Amino acid sequence: MDFIVVDMEHTSFTISEASQIYRMARNCGISPLVRIPAIDYEVICRNLDQGARGIVVPRITSAEEIHQVIEIMKYPPKGKRGLYPGGTAVGYCPTTPADFIQDQNDTTLLIVQIENQQAVQNLDSILSISGIDVILIGPADLSLSIGHPCEFFHKDVLSLMRKVIQRCRDYKIPSGVAYADPGLAKSWISEGVQFFWVNSDMNMLLTGAKAVVAKMHKNNGQ
Repeated sequence: MDFIVVDMEHTSFTISEASQIYRMARNCGISPLVRIPAIDYEVICRNLDQGARGIVVPRITSAEEIHQVIEIMKYPPKGKRGLYPGGTAVGYCPTTPADFIQDQNDTTLLIVQIENQQAVQNLDSILSISGIDVILIGPADLSLSIGHPCEFFHKDVLSLMRKVIQRCRDYKIPSGVAYADPGLAKSWISEGVQFFWVNSDMNMLLTGAKAVVAKMHKNNGQ
């Protein structure tokens, strides 16, 4: 496992709760990322200050939105983030402000989600922006936006996904997909996808619970 994502878009995680997850993940050598609920200075900066190593930005529709995110998450001269060189963000290790600023600007990931038809239409202007580390396709919302909710193998959904992946190759930006089912994610490796957000803690618990119940029924001849 390379990373985990704290999903603040669809859950009720607080900054305090997220901070504990970031700390545990970093102690295990796993990069903690956060999916933000909105392009908001407080949300982005507080999560980065508490140790998130990257920002996942959902529902992007235009290049301007990405410029806003970069301005918030980067320190000058790349952005306007306020300085806080301490705490979880540096693993409670001493550092100089100059080293901290350079590390944060160089290593904090920006992952942009493509989840709607408008984003696909504006893809070239989005991909032209310097500073995007990964383009992450959200098949569920993308399929929903074109009237085929969760029909992941519908030809129109596949066509849009392949268009995004191809344009990412053209711009030399890694592409990714987000699926709850690892089997669906696997099918995209041959397409050149390099980044996979697979499953969730809720689905893992549900899958594990179903497996235990099924095994008990089998052992009891039911």
